[in-house]
Amino acid sequence: MSDEIASKWNSRYAYSGKPLPPPAAVLSRGERWLPKGENLTALDLACGRAANAQWLVARNFSVSAWDISETVVAEINSRQSASLIDATVRDVVEKPPSASSFDVIVVSKFLDRGLCGAIQAALKPGGVLFYQTFTHGLSNPDFLLCANELLSLFKGLHILEYHEPEPDSDGKADARLIARRPMHD
Repeated sequence: MSDEIASKWNSRYAYSGKPLPPPAAVLSRGERWLPKGENLTALDLACGRAANAQWLVARNFSVSAWDISETVVAEINSRQSASLIDATVRDVVEKPPSASSFDVIVVSKFLDRGLCGAIQAALKPGGVLFYQTFTHGLSNPDFLLCANELLSLFKGLHILEYHEPEPDSDGKADARLIARRPMHD
């Protein structure tokens, strides 16, 4: 199954000639929630073209960017400005992040409900999750969140911000969650 998924994303990420998109709104609008300090680590999970990773590097994070697509990881690694990003081909469903390994995790436009427990556990104590994905506007309902679903998927975290707007005029909407792992579980 993962070879099939990788092939789909490799085709989608074949050179598009488009500039790097902006970071996810949940991240740029929630910047005040980023941990402060030195030697902070971040993960851009299912990173796509790694706009979130690039944004975090500019804020002095040591960033890992993981995606199942070899094509997009090669594109990330070819960008001179991406030299501070550890971009890796990784099937995050098959090999989720290790427990207590990141100060920040960003997930944007990706949903695998079975992975949410591992994402939560991968935050270091005090680490912050920035999660944004679709509630409306996709044809496959498996990749759409139900109302307030992100809140229940990450109920072990302390919610800092949550936003779930109504669909726009195109019928699209996404939920945005910013949550912190408690210092002591």
